Amino acid sequence: MKTKLSPDAIGLMFTMHAAGHPVEHIADAAGCAYSTVIRYLNAAGIILGNKGKPRQCTEQYLALALDMRAHGSTWHDVEKRIGFHRSTFHSQLRAQRAQQ
Repeated sequence: MKTKLSPDAIGLMFTMHAAGHPVEHIADAAGCAYSTVIRYLNAAGIILGNKGKPRQCTEQYLALALDMRAHGSTWHDVEKRIGFHRSTFHSQLRAQRAQQ
């Protein structure tokens, strides 16, 4: 049997989300499951993650990745910061070279 969340717990979810807390922490603080937090946020029009149209690796992302690499960052650091795998950047670079 599911218990209904209190209005305070629901308000806490939105407050913590607005403050930038991860969903895992919000669920712990509100005393509910991860999926419950996602359901309430989605119902309010807050879409989390990469739902809908996939994010494209633009020239700006590629330039940032190349700049980070030029300044000594590892591919792991670049992936963490920008959110694309190194193979995406490699394929973008190959495509640029092929066009030249």
